[in-house]
Amino acid sequence: AGDVIGGNFDSLLAKLIVTGATREEALERSRRALAEFEVDGIATALTFHRVVVEDPAFAPANGEPFTVHTRWIETEFDNQIPAYSGPTDGIAEAQARETVVVEVGGKRVEVTLPAGMGSAPAAAGASSGPKKRTTAGKKAGAGATGDSLVAPMQGTIVKIEVEEGQQVAEGDLVVVLEAMKMEQPLTAHKAGT
Repeated sequence: AGDVIGGNFDSLLAKLIVTGATREEALERSRRALAEFEVDGIATALTFHRVVVEDPAFAPANGEPFTVHTRWIETEFDNQIPAYSGPTDGIAEAQARETVVVEVGGKRVEVTLPAGMGSAPAAAGASSGPKKRTTAGKKAGAGATGDSLVAPMQGTIVKIEVEEGQQVAEGDLVVVLEAMKMEQPLTAHKAGT
């Protein structure tokens, strides 16, 4: 709780790298390392990896051929792995939330925060009256409207294709955004400067 997801977010939680002089040695080291690997409080793929390194198709014995292929999981893997049932007390989704209204750039925006983070209205200059409710589905910046170019996700601008004040036509490339190791071109949604 309280962690910030940075602009270089990658869903990879951890990586286990194992080497060996032979495939058999690497598999044995993998089995041992996976048996010792622990992550608590969230569902992970560890159980799946532990099962796979024991499967005869992935780790054949006595010189048998390796038979795993691209669609092996969908077509041949016998998934008997139970669903995650561990503790979820620390998961952010289970925490109490509260909604506050703030003003950003002259626009009122409704923001959902962990409970207690927005509970100082006097310090923020907000009224202590009831909060205005909004209808679901209307989110600030959800689409390209007006004169603003809106990024579809958080990321880092890695390339700017236009100069300040330059005329652009609808569809012209304006900037390139990098998010999760992928580049996302952002184009003008209408003509303008």
